[in-house]
Amino acid sequence: MIDLNENLTPENEEEEAHIYLTDESGKEYPFDLLDIIPCNDEEYAIFYPADETEEDDSEDTEVVILKIIHHEDDSMEFEGIDDEEILDTVFHQFMENMRQAFEESEDDEHGCGCGHCHD
Repeated sequence: MIDLNENLTPENEEEEAHIYLTDESGKEYPFDLLDIIPCNDEEYAIFYPADETEEDDSEDTEVVILKIIHHEDDSMEFEGIDDEEILDTVFHQFMENMRQAFEESEDDEHGCGCGHCHD
């Protein structure tokens, strides 16, 4: 897996780190990186719109799944995915990762994240 945190570090602690994705018309939108999922020797990034507020939060908001293209100069770009089977596979793995993370946090009695605190 790749670590994008280095590229997402904000200038100061009050800023939030976002990745800006550009649509076909050239307009940029901020997204939060939720996870990177390996699938069939490729990597896929799961993004959530960063400008969504709790008031806007509805079941209509969807994650964005993009294929990560790595270049020899260590740069990367993101590419849309047309294959519904890959999208489904990556999304289901993302949901499984989220379920496991939730269960692990529920098992942590003290909320310390150490993984050793159990009933």
